[in-house]
Amino acid sequence: MIFKHLKTYKYAYLWAFIVTCLCGTNGNNLPHFEFSSLIRIDKIVHFILFGTETYLIAIATRKNNITATNFQIIFPAFLIGTAFGIIIEILQATVFPNRSFDYLDMVANTIGCLIAWLILNYKFKK
Repeated sequence: MIFKHLKTYKYAYLWAFIVTCLCGTNGNNLPHFEFSSLIRIDKIVHFILFGTETYLIAIATRKNNITATNFQIIFPAFLIGTAFGIIIEILQATVFPNRSFDYLDMVANTIGCLIAWLILNYKFKK
């Protein structure tokens, strides 16, 4: 049972591991790029990282449970992706060196998950 679960969600788990490593990188080692005072590249990165996590979870769930409705697949994937984004921000504030909690990162994480929801909804309706 556990091996089937791990096999089904292997890409989502691998991506979560990569995201955790990237978000846990020492903040002093990261380059600081700014497009403007409002839009920074790190928000785009957060958007992509957590949107991808949501997408991978939903795709794996769809392959494993083809009788579930789109909402039953996508909504939990969205919740997991969003919760993962919140947990990463908390870890950045408490565990990862030279990192900090940022509400705007959480907003970017959630927007990425929402965009993944829209993409998945379109993809699953085909």
